[in-house]
Amino acid sequence: MPLLAAGLVLSACGETPRPATQPRVTLKLSAPDDGGTTRDERLEIRGTVTPGDSSVRIAGQDAEVSGGEFSAEVELLPGGNVIDIAATAPGRRPATDAVRVERDMRVPVPEVVGQDAEKALETLKAAGLKASEEQGGSWIDRLLGGPVKVCVTSPPAGTLVEKGTRVVIQTARQC
Repeated sequence: MPLLAAGLVLSACGETPRPATQPRVTLKLSAPDDGGTTRDERLEIRGTVTPGDSSVRIAGQDAEVSGGEFSAEVELLPGGNVIDIAATAPGRRPATDAVRVERDMRVPVPEVVGQDAEKALETLKAAGLKASEEQGGSWIDRLLGGPVKVCVTSPPAGTLVEKGTRVVIQTARQC
């Protein structure tokens, strides 16, 4: 019996939740593209929301909303990242979305062809790569005086590799 009485009291007091009278909040992402890849540590998330005074949270942090446009910068972890976006407004059902971004930790092999061998080795080390030198040229090349230059790298300049990858520079006085 007490259960029935409680139900009557709730009904009588109007405690039944009322559905939202306004439509759902509209949320649209403009950047970045879902499934994209970047080597950056941070990424800006941008989009629009209706109504323009909605609250937007990106990755659990409040985003700046102005005139229905929102943006926030988030820090990316190495590898795959899923960033949640939620928008709310009083009297409306919330809207949610997510964007997936891959943070590529590879580095490009620097262009060192034509550089002095020691400078090239320092440049490769500064990029987080391991470098080794193979001397090229003929025995006559070794007898001639002059600076030793980088003739070619393996892998070639611009190739994306994991940090710590070994890059071989071939050197000679004349390439």
